[in-house]
Amino acid sequence: MLLPNVRVTRLRPDHADAMFAWMRDAEVSRNLGLRNEPSIEKTHDWIMRALEDPQVCAFAIELDGRHIGNVVFDHIDRYLSNARLSVYIGDAKARGTGAGFTGMYLAIRDAFANLGLNKIWLIVHTQNTRAIAAYVKLGFQVEGLIRDDFRLDGQLVPTLHMGLLRRDFEKLSVAEAST
Repeated sequence: MLLPNVRVTRLRPDHADAMFAWMRDAEVSRNLGLRNEPSIEKTHDWIMRALEDPQVCAFAIELDGRHIGNVVFDHIDRYLSNARLSVYIGDAKARGTGAGFTGMYLAIRDAFANLGLNKIWLIVHTQNTRAIAAYVKLGFQVEGLIRDDFRLDGQLVPTLHMGLLRRDFEKLSVAEAST
């Protein structure tokens, strides 16, 4: 179900403190595959670079006005009209509430409308079943399985490469996305 109290806004430098705290959360860092120790300086610098980079469009997901996670489009390729999607819900209390799904839906709708994209793609490790289910519900299709592509708890696991075409997203009604 799409939640009426969720919105997406452009990521801003004042979001850095929450993002830094989330990067130290074991579940977030585990699923993102962080390789380096996070710091508030690195987080702030990433936001500032993202704001200046034409190949990045980063959103904050807000639930009742509270920043709970991020949706990022990067590797924006204007020639191929595609971009990579990354998303996470950092606020543990907001996970499993539907806020992440609503935030993704809103950000994807905005990206297709305003970035001129034809395709949004992503990579997700196969153990992240909750994320995969949300992606499928949004219309993403598996386009490939890459073996031993992500290190999770010391083990190499496969990843799925998934893609969503604009025409498939446009066929998805809000009612379908809400079920």
